[in-house]
Amino acid sequence: MSKKRFPLPNVVLSEYFKVENIQEVRRYGNGLINNTFLVIFPTCKYIIQKINDEVFTNPFAVMNNIELVTAHIRKNVIYSGQDDKTCVLTTVLTKYGQTMAIVNDEYWRCTRFIEEGITYDHTDDPHIFEEAGRAVGLFHRQLDDFHTRLLVDTIKNFHNTPHRYCTFLDILKIDRANRVKDCQEEIKFIIDHEDKINVITKLLHERKIPKRVTHNDTKLNNIMIDKVTHKALGLIDLDTVMKGSLLYDYGDALRCGASTAAEDDPNLDNVGINKTVFEAFTRGYLSEVKGIIVDDEIKNLVYSFFLMCYEVGLRFLSDYIDGDRYFKLTPETKQKRPNINLERAKNQLKLAKEVKSNYTDLTKIVNNILHEQGYRITLEEGSSI
Repeated sequence: MSKKRFPLPNVVLSEYFKVENIQEVRRYGNGLINNTFLVIFPTCKYIIQKINDEVFTNPFAVMNNIELVTAHIRKNVIYSGQDDKTCVLTTVLTKYGQTMAIVNDEYWRCTRFIEEGITYDHTDDPHIFEEAGRAVGLFHRQLDDFHTRLLVDTIKNFHNTPHRYCTFLDILKIDRANRVKDCQEEIKFIIDHEDKINVITKLLHERKIPKRVTHNDTKLNNIMIDKVTHKALGLIDLDTVMKGSLLYDYGDALRCGASTAAEDDPNLDNVGINKTVFEAFTRGYLSEVKGIIVDDEIKNLVYSFFLMCYEVGLRFLSDYIDGDRYFKLTPETKQKRPNINLERAKNQLKLAKEVKSNYTDLTKIVNNILHEQGYRITLEEGSSI
């Protein structure tokens, strides 16, 4: 065994690699759920992640979803004459030929590191956001003919906002951490908009919009951009791939990307909408989904931006009231920012208010793009949430 010391146990590394050949292992990324490491060899790199089995209680289903979806994308990428190694994640099997290694009752998986790609935690560059929109749209288009019934819901009711609202009411009643008194204004906003939260779930139930393969975590740093060409490559971090509505992915991408502040910025004066980013992302997105997106999906694009801000604000607020049990805090964060989940909730709900107050302007932007790209639908600009 190698005498080098790594932040990842050798017993995990040895499931995938000859440990003595490893040059370096370091922590990678800033995700809130899984622990991620970059494994560096002299000529190549890999990503190893420990799957959070408290959040993803069925890691086998997670990996099965990923394998099915990436295989389908890879088929389409190769058919179009592209290099599948740069456009889609490739799972590395263990030395026993499995998609996961189970070590001390912990679940680990490995993927190839895409050298050609880069991700951004933040940028104001409209070109990057147009390419990000193209990447999300391309993901939906590539999987348009995938049978969604093959996928397992690895987190039940993940984007079922009415269900999350009911859970929120239960958390309010229990008030486990005695925190309800600290967030009355935010609670009021959540409750006041109860009648606005079931549009997408109702459309899905009535089959007015199709169930599609959705990524469900389309923040900018899950979108790979080519380092050289600055063109979209594809999406990474596929743990939450499930069936749902493309509106969830569109709205969530804007929630993260079109805000003028980071989601944990405690200064609410900083929270607003970057309309240039909104326009760029929407232009890229609609350019890829033309021909598959239906009218009722188009009509609810701006609404989905509001809904995802509302839903994530609801989730942060629920977790704060419940004692930070889902978005767990590190010891350092507990010491420096013990109320960070409340701050995140305030931030996201402020953004929801901004979408609501700018609804007409955002609708006009979407209409301009629809006209520019030859769509045969025009949204009603006087409507609101």
